[in-house]
Amino acid sequence: MNKKSKGLESMNKPKKKMNQDSPSTLPGWPGYRTRDGRSGYDPIDTRTEAAHTAGAFIRGLITGRLRIKSPAFLFLLGILGLVLIAPLILAIFELTSGNIFSVNEGITFLIAGSIGFALLFNVIKNLIATFKK
Repeated sequence: MNKKSKGLESMNKPKKKMNQDSPSTLPGWPGYRTRDGRSGYDPIDTRTEAAHTAGAFIRGLITGRLRIKSPAFLFLLGILGLVLIAPLILAIFELTSGNIFSVNEGITFLIAGSIGFALLFNVIKNLIATFKK
């Protein structure tokens, strides 16, 4: 083993042991893929972190605890919620007038409408919290 290969081995090893209580030691948590001795370009760690972030967003959306600070992003989520709710409302009007559509269309409208309701609920909750301050 020469000096060059020895230097490369020490460069790849972490410099200190990570604290096990820190969330950055768990795959998917922010900071895991950029911890000591890592470049941050590992595709598995990158996808795991993206999946964790998407899961946290969905959990916040469903529970009504999604907090949005940017007014522009809040406005865009409100518009998206209205766009997703519109087909469900139109489908309900069509059902009341006697026009029946297929089950696949109904399921699609129901899923899109429930996501739209969740978005609008979180937008309204954020607006109320903003005006209370």
